[in-house]
Amino acid sequence: MSGPRRTGAPNPGDGKDVRAVCVRCGTARPYAVAEPRCACGGLLDPEYDLAAAGVRQDAETPSERYFDLLPLRRPESALHIGDGNTPCVHARVLGARLGLDHLYLKDETLNATRTTKDRMAACVLAVFQEQGVFEFVASSTGNSSTSFAWGLRHIDGMKAHLFAGRDFLDRHQYTDHPGVELHVIDDDFVAAAAAGRAFAAEHGLLFEGGFFNSARREGLKLAYLEAYDEMPLPPAVVFQAVSSGMGVYGAHKGAREYRAMGRLPALPRFVCVQQDSCAPMWHAARDGSDRIRPQHILRHPRGLAKAILRGDPTNTYPYMRAITDDTGGRFAAVSDDEMIRARRWLAEDEGIEVCFAAAAALAGAAQLADRGEIGRDEPVLVNLTGGERDGQADD
Repeated sequence: MSGPRRTGAPNPGDGKDVRAVCVRCGTARPYAVAEPRCACGGLLDPEYDLAAAGVRQDAETPSERYFDLLPLRRPESALHIGDGNTPCVHARVLGARLGLDHLYLKDETLNATRTTKDRMAACVLAVFQEQGVFEFVASSTGNSSTSFAWGLRHIDGMKAHLFAGRDFLDRHQYTDHPGVELHVIDDDFVAAAAAGRAFAAEHGLLFEGGFFNSARREGLKLAYLEAYDEMPLPPAVVFQAVSSGMGVYGAHKGAREYRAMGRLPALPRFVCVQQDSCAPMWHAARDGSDRIRPQHILRHPRGLAKAILRGDPTNTYPYMRAITDDTGGRFAAVSDDEMIRARRWLAEDEGIEVCFAAAAALAGAAQLADRGEIGRDEPVLVNLTGGERDGQADD
């Protein structure tokens, strides 16, 4: 369902109260998607009344079910674009192969465009519509832009300017839509994002912000809230492949909210997985660095998992490092051979066809299990964030 067209700034008194709180200095203000950071430079997170929050288990869509934990003020603003309600599979055959008795796979390949980013698009577009944003600029390696374009089919009168590096053009797959304008940059993902920001500034439009758009993180959180609710045992360890890390950030925030609500007994250990050909976060963590330094940056990253080819995560790594430190988690790096093998295992043992980014997450779990860093009896959750779309290869 899509909400009515609105213009102008949101009225904080209109519906549920949502505050934005700085994770650095604690400053609070009314939530506004156009204000992603505090004046001190810290990230702004939506904050909810957890004492009054609940989960509507009988609701048909994720945005209705978890409305109390989303940055929407009115239930009628919620947007469903075929996202969510994906299975959390107890992978007994694959678990036996890896020596993990309680291995669970969140199969996000069953979203409308075969990626967890559909959840992100549904939340972002709903928040934009509720707060009067009807034209915006975004950039991505393909999945986010495809999800945005798909989501615009469910909204009248919204326009998106989507920026892509030419090497990622084949990953931007959607039918022509009057609300979508694709801008192709003869450079990489980082350059495409810079071009998008410049375009937004020149034309007075909102650059939606990627990791720093809290509505993205809150939408991606829902995959984990579903999984936490679906698993018969609370997860002890969580694995996801990371580029900027917004999915893991959302997962950690959701776990903290669920713990405060009494729905999780403790936070799981979060493991952020990268491919070893593009692993700036892993290298920084291995060096004991609390920030990305020049030697960790890859100017022209290459790798099988195109969805996570981010060579410079300078702005987001400190948040990921804080999460791994907070939960006793870690970063992992996996090889091409490990990703190829994990992808084959998923197809053979569980019948799930995934992209290489999703395979990287499982490869990380296999690697740590082989090293004895995960107990056989520990409940393990692997987020399989996406699969190949028709005509699109992830290699």
